[in-house]
Amino acid sequence: MIKGGKQTKKPLIGIVICIMLIANVTTVIGNTNKIPHRNVETMEPNLAPNPSFEEGDSMPTGWTYAPESTGVYIWDSSYAYSGEKSIGVLNLTNNSESSEIMWVTTDFIPVDCTTHSYMWLVWFKFVEIPPECHFVMLRFLTYDINHHFLESYGTGISPPNNTEWHQFGCNTNYGDTKYVKLEMGQWWDLEGEPDPLIEIRFDDVNFSIWNTVPDTPTITGETQGRVRTSYEYTITTFDPDQDEVRYEIDWGDNTTEFTDTYPSGEGIRVNHTWDKKGTYNIRVRAIDDRWAAGDWATLPVIMPLSYTTPIQWFLERLLERFPNAFPILQYLLGFNE
Repeated sequence: MIKGGKQTKKPLIGIVICIMLIANVTTVIGNTNKIPHRNVETMEPNLAPNPSFEEGDSMPTGWTYAPESTGVYIWDSSYAYSGEKSIGVLNLTNNSESSEIMWVTTDFIPVDCTTHSYMWLVWFKFVEIPPECHFVMLRFLTYDINHHFLESYGTGISPPNNTEWHQFGCNTNYGDTKYVKLEMGQWWDLEGEPDPLIEIRFDDVNFSIWNTVPDTPTITGETQGRVRTSYEYTITTFDPDQDEVRYEIDWGDNTTEFTDTYPSGEGIRVNHTWDKKGTYNIRVRAIDDRWAAGDWATLPVIMPLSYTTPIQWFLERLLERFPNAFPILQYLLGFNE
């Protein structure tokens, strides 16, 4: 089924899109049913190593910590969200060397941030209710194609006023990043006095693809025509996650518009009129309902002819027969351009 697009110019929406694309950390707390669109319990494949910390010898396989850290790092079966084991940290103090105590993955995890965003979720609990200056910290360490460190990105959450298991997460897409490592632990917010006896536990890590950008659209329609004449174009794309999509259309004449949202795979019809002769490149890209934008599709169009009324047609034929007559009329009709 094909539907019509909304013909309105919305320059401010482009600003909103840029702001939303720049934002790269979202916090998720509590019941996973409140996380939109994805069943996070079944997101696959899980890229996190040893996600429930069941495997290992002296340390959980795939995870480590800084050996010079003054934190206390725990891996045992005292607590578990699922399975038999979990990891933990304690001995958070307020000196500059140990204002955070973090577990980190040992290996580089490959990612493709040009087409995907990723969700990182983990279950955590405080063994005792901590002071307000204690925070749970999740952090990405990002690397380029040669494993050179780029930047770290983190987000934290103040602890709940209980000792139950909670889920905490963030989603991200970091441009040129090719590999990441995951860090999680306990952090002091530089106010108040941390309690070194407060222990926090982590279990059931899931680091998976959260969203994939829509496919490059197809655009079909007239590629040659007359100015001041409306032409119809059909646009279609598919979203790998079956998200609804909207289209950003650049008509090549300093006119941009955004359509309403439509289901993945549903074609839409839009119309446009060019006012001046010339060659134009129509560019279209799809944006899903999490504001992930796909690649641009391009369709060149040529508007070599002018719209003519019957009188104009008669005068043009007259001037073609007598090319040296009526110079003023020739100028007004554009014969001297």
